[in-house]
Amino acid sequence: GIKNKDDFYFVHSYICKPNNLDIILSKTEYGGINFCSSIQQGNIYACQFHPEKSANSGLNVMKNFIDIVKKGK
Repeated sequence: GIKNKDDFYFVHSYICKPNNLDIILSKTEYGGINFCSSIQQGNIYACQFHPEKSANSGLNVMKNFIDIVKKGK
């Protein structure tokens, strides 16, 4: 699974600020700034980081997503 201190690759400085805080899946702290780094609403998932460039942590994100899709959640 994903651990609290796993590292993920970001390539830009954009920040997502959802109006509905209940959709936030993860937050990230970088440079003293805490920000939303992934969201989920219904069957829509989005992340600010690049799982495909995030080594084992990114592979775990993609595996978890595939497992969710297979279960039809």
